[in-house]
Amino acid sequence: MRAIAFTRVSTVKQDEGVRQVQQIKKYCVGMGYELLENKTISEIISGKADDRAGLNELTQLSRADADIIIVSEASRITRKNEDDFLDLLNIVKTIQKTGLDLHILGSSKTYKADVKLTLIDVITLVIEADRNSRERETILIRTKTGKEKKLANNGYIGHIMPFGYRVNESNDCYFEINEEEATTVKLMFDLVGNQGYSVNQTGKYLMRTQGCKWHTTSVSRMLKNRAYMGEFTIMDKLINVPAIVTAELFEQVQAKVKENHLYINKGNKNFSPLKGVLRCACGRKMFTYTSAKNGTSYKCSSKNTAALIVNSCGNGGIQTKTLNEIVWNVTKKFINVDDFKAKTEEQKQIIHNEIKAIENNISILKTDKAELTIKIDSLIDNIIDADKSIQPVLNKRLSSLVADASVIDKEIEKLNIEVSKVKNKLKDLSVNLLPSLVNEISDEEKHEIFTKYIQEVSYHNVTKFKGFIVIMFNNGLETIIMSSTRPVIKAYALPLTYYFNPINRTVSNITKFESKESKMLYKIFENENDKGNNRVLRFISSTSTPELTFKEMEQNKDTQQYLMNL
Repeated sequence: MRAIAFTRVSTVKQDEGVRQVQQIKKYCVGMGYELLENKTISEIISGKADDRAGLNELTQLSRADADIIIVSEASRITRKNEDDFLDLLNIVKTIQKTGLDLHILGSSKTYKADVKLTLIDVITLVIEADRNSRERETILIRTKTGKEKKLANNGYIGHIMPFGYRVNESNDCYFEINEEEATTVKLMFDLVGNQGYSVNQTGKYLMRTQGCKWHTTSVSRMLKNRAYMGEFTIMDKLINVPAIVTAELFEQVQAKVKENHLYINKGNKNFSPLKGVLRCACGRKMFTYTSAKNGTSYKCSSKNTAALIVNSCGNGGIQTKTLNEIVWNVTKKFINVDDFKAKTEEQKQIIHNEIKAIENNISILKTDKAELTIKIDSLIDNIIDADKSIQPVLNKRLSSLVADASVIDKEIEKLNIEVSKVKNKLKDLSVNLLPSLVNEISDEEKHEIFTKYIQEVSYHNVTKFKGFIVIMFNNGLETIIMSSTRPVIKAYALPLTYYFNPINRTVSNITKFESKESKMLYKIFENENDKGNNRVLRFISSTSTPELTFKEMEQNKDTQQYLMNL
């Protein structure tokens, strides 16, 4: 007798289909049937009750194909719920109409094609459907109970571990930190939480520095995974796992990501090449705003109702096209001047020295750790050989040494992260410009250059159509541009000797410094005692011209020589 096997499996348990075929094959050998293995019909559960390609194929068979259909149990051919006996009854009748017999291994029952179902057959199918349902329910309950019990004991139940962790079944805590991957996780959180990177920028940064592709979706999903702060949820149960980042940093990242979404560019229609570096005079971010009257402008985020900021900033806006063109023209020329390159090399040397100092501290800590390890090993040997009366004292000493070693490990870990951050800062100071640094360049490419070379661009309005633009480059150099959009667009790029006072919105020409260090220190500092956005200007002893307003600078004939060709 020729037999065809019918199997039904889950997409995640393909080995179950192999098991069913082996059972059917064993039965055929015992009965002397010829199993047509090349005609085996396998169906994969799709989640849709009416999507039964395998069953449809089964009902198209005839005596020309085989003599009998064999299934491992009745639940393999049901269309709906496993306890729906009417469904099972109809399917059995449909198979009989093909002219083939049907044998169910689970009930040892054969339904002949030429024999009408009796009342006993119907009752048997009812019992079979009910038994299948109960067995499935029991298996599910046992499986769930077993997993819950294993989870309660910190057991591993086969789930996928988050990036940064690995399975350690040799001890009670199966969640073990993968130190190599954890370094990337920590860097990712630090970039967003402390360094102001967006999710997209973080993915590009990791790809650039680590040589592997990080999709924005993956980065976003990881930043939201509470497992990294020590909370892992599985089967609706919260379990504590080793934390890779602090709870404070995790929540800080969530706030930063949420904030970034308020100003994210929707498509390329109003793409901002200055995104991530542009700041208002008050210190907040600026976003693009479009109106029928004034077109597209950059405005302070405090004026965005979505930001829910109560105290609106008094600083005015500036047309996006004007500011983008000014910053691009300054950057395009500025990054090629010898002073910029020299300053960059100087900054590189400072960073090299910083890296050297941190690595030296790490080396000292490793030496201390090695000495502690020797003491711990020696103390353990002494405890083993010591009299019981003095063992408590030695154990106390051992605990103290182990605690000291743990503190050193954490400090080394912290310094390693710091070294990584500083080295990445060094890479960002490269003076090798992109090959596409030409006039014909897209806003997206300009954005890449701006974020690479510029630390911050801020706009300080004086009147509705006039104001100062301050560009601070990553190497510490600062340039000031006077901008006017009425009656025509004009911009004056002041020499590097000019410095800007953001409080009075005036400029002064520092012609002479007492020392090179004095010039380096002449910059804006945040007032630590001021909780708001106000800033104070620290003046270093120097020879300078009086502070001049925008109007006074405009009336000065010498200013015309700084007029930019826009």
